[in-house]
Amino acid sequence: MVSAAPDLFAIGNGTAPHGAAGAGAASRIDRLTRVAEGADEIAALEPIWRELAGAARDHNVFQGFGFALAAARYHEERGERVLAVVADWDEKPACILPVAVRRRGGVSVGVFLGDPILQYGDALLLDGAPARSAELALKRLARDGGIDIFEFRRVREDAAIGPALRRLARQSGPAVEAPHADLTREANVDSFLLRAGGSKHKRERSRSRRRLEERGEISFEALRGAAAIEPLRHAFALKRDWLARQGDASPVIGDPRALAMLERLARDGGDGEGLVVGRLSVGGAAAAYEVGLVRGRRFHAFLGAVAEDFASASPGKVAMEQTLAWCRNSGVDVYDMLPPGDAYKRRWSNGSVPVRNFVAPVSYAGRLYCGVWLDEIRPRLRATLEVMPAALRRRLGGAALKIGGS
Repeated sequence: MVSAAPDLFAIGNGTAPHGAAGAGAASRIDRLTRVAEGADEIAALEPIWRELAGAARDHNVFQGFGFALAAARYHEERGERVLAVVADWDEKPACILPVAVRRRGGVSVGVFLGDPILQYGDALLLDGAPARSAELALKRLARDGGIDIFEFRRVREDAAIGPALRRLARQSGPAVEAPHADLTREANVDSFLLRAGGSKHKRERSRSRRRLEERGEISFEALRGAAAIEPLRHAFALKRDWLARQGDASPVIGDPRALAMLERLARDGGDGEGLVVGRLSVGGAAAAYEVGLVRGRRFHAFLGAVAEDFASASPGKVAMEQTLAWCRNSGVDVYDMLPPGDAYKRRWSNGSVPVRNFVAPVSYAGRLYCGVWLDEIRPRLRATLEVMPAALRRRLGGAALKIGGS
């Protein structure tokens, strides 16, 4: 079923809203917002971007300046446009909403900057500024961005942009959960693991550790920033090989430009230390990795990878245990497992937050794309792909990426 566009984004000819606002409203939009286009113009926003990001919440790690600039370069390498709207309030920057614009079947789709690499989509909003600031930014993009439809994914229930999207867009698909482990609820990591996994999983972790120790001395280190780049590359290679063996595909792991983006983030002078790669080694050889992004007191578990030579000993369990211990010892209170809320994540969590996707057509083309592709065809293709044998999925390869990766 083709849904109606929100009133703000009234459908007109072409991609720009028609009749969505009178002259006074349009004048107000121009007075209170400005648009930066391209990575170089985003780079020029660094001082105000870092100021807003510095006051943001810990789950806004994907909206930091280092991540945004690296993402802007990534999107441009893919041939996509990059825009960032700055909305003012009380004569100072109050909101930054960055997007990438990609073409799909002749339709211009606006997505959060960094999609599909980012795991939480949001805008930066000055503390105390009205949520309407984000609405102004959306309105400017709808009017002048040459966008047919907004497709905003992975929006947390408590996201700064949430009120604007709930007013101006509609939810797409069911909500999912983002589980997390609040490590402060227990005296130490051992007591947390015992409560979360029970004695059975404690025995399994002990058995994994013994089997690994039979092959050499176990060590763990957390590498940050530029020092994390080489192990990050190895983790990506291990994950890519594992996905191939499973007949699965990932638009992030399978794209060298995504790895290059994270490497650029690691080199950022302000945000680079937020990239952390935990490496579990056995006898001097890497057995498992835990890759995460840290902001404040929150570790975002981005990627886990295991070396095939050690897989039979389940080194990932030990790597996670060591990562949790590192978090606790480093003043990091929350281990965020990110969406979706898979069963294995829920097992280790003691809290979660709903995460939703939103869509908002801006033009007739966007409305058609929403109703035909997003609501009808893509869900059926994904459902078909999920029940295919691994060997067939492996042969499809690129098609799997296109269907499941956006």
